[in-house]
Amino acid sequence: MGLNFRKSFKIGNLFRFNKTKKGGSVSVGGKKFRLTLNNKKKLTASLPGTGISYDTNLDGKKKTGKKTKKD
Repeated sequence: MGLNFRKSFKIGNLFRFNKTKKGGSVSVGGKKFRLTLNNKKKLTASLPGTGISYDTNLDGKKKTGKKTKKD
């Protein structure tokens, strides 16, 4: 377990900027619906408090499964 750092800045009622040591993200929304875009071009739409969310990559790359080593 390592030491983590996160700083959050609220901009108005709907916008939030989160800064971590590995990057940052911008969130738009409130208690009923939220969209988050992080520094790895990943967009997340969620319904806070329900555990329901949808993630997608905006860079066009597909997430691959396990890498296999060729002999």
